[in-house]
Amino acid sequence: MSGLQRRLLAWYAKYGRANLPWRVVRDPYYTVVSEFMLQQTQVDRVVPIFGTFISRFPTFSALAKGPQAEVVRYWKGLGYNTRAVRLKALADAVVTKFGGEMPTEENLLLELPGVGPYTVAAIRAFAFNYDAAPMDTNVRRIVHRVHFGIEYPSKATAKELDLLARQLVPKGKAHDWSSAMMDLGALLCTARAPRCAACPLQTLCVAAPIDAARLERLREEFAKPAAAKEPVPFELTARFARGRIVDRLRELPPGERISLLDLEREIVGIVAAEVGERFDELVAALEKENIVARDGDEISLA
Repeated sequence: MSGLQRRLLAWYAKYGRANLPWRVVRDPYYTVVSEFMLQQTQVDRVVPIFGTFISRFPTFSALAKGPQAEVVRYWKGLGYNTRAVRLKALADAVVTKFGGEMPTEENLLLELPGVGPYTVAAIRAFAFNYDAAPMDTNVRRIVHRVHFGIEYPSKATAKELDLLARQLVPKGKAHDWSSAMMDLGALLCTARAPRCAACPLQTLCVAAPIDAARLERLREEFAKPAAAKEPVPFELTARFARGRIVDRLRELPPGERISLLDLEREIVGIVAAEVGERFDELVAALEKENIVARDGDEISLA
């Protein structure tokens, strides 16, 4: 191994989050569930819900057999309920196509619903320890800083960074290496306030030491400008209203429904007026996403 590889793995062995439940057990099911839950959700928020979810649905087969409405109930607290629906669909496919056992081949993994290149690499690295490199913005940021310096302006394409990242994976160490890269990006090599003094790669990194004020100036100068929008309080958004609809349906005993009229009265009373006026539109979108199901003038989780 190179000096860089040894340093990062030694740091991970001492400071990494190896006790996360989906890392303690190297199981493709645990990997898939955690990857779906961690999309746009903080680790600390996921950990307790992951444990409860795994207790109820411990395998792909158990998840495939479980009613979708119950899966959505156990997703409470994570938001973005379409992820629960997609995860259930993936479990159904694993059971139907592969007898409940996750395949290891890239081409077969890509046949599964909701699985793209990142998830394929994560499954292969975390569950099977294959020499794969799950790539996200955090990993690309680390690779850019180590090899090229501060990422503003970018000195390499995403494709070039991905190739370098794959070349960095030590043979037979993909699980720990990929975990270490994720943790380094989350704990030290952060987007806006990197802690270079504590980083095991500091003396090997082109960017280090990074001055946070200079980094922010460069980010403002070179980052692609986002469309200017007035910030909207979360409680005034359609996403908030969607969440309240799903939460109310979660409260129903399994198999029971509530009238759409009663549900609308309740929701309109707790959301912004302009959002409440879109109640029918919100319900239609949830129905299209297979999160809720209507039966005449009544509704429940799908």
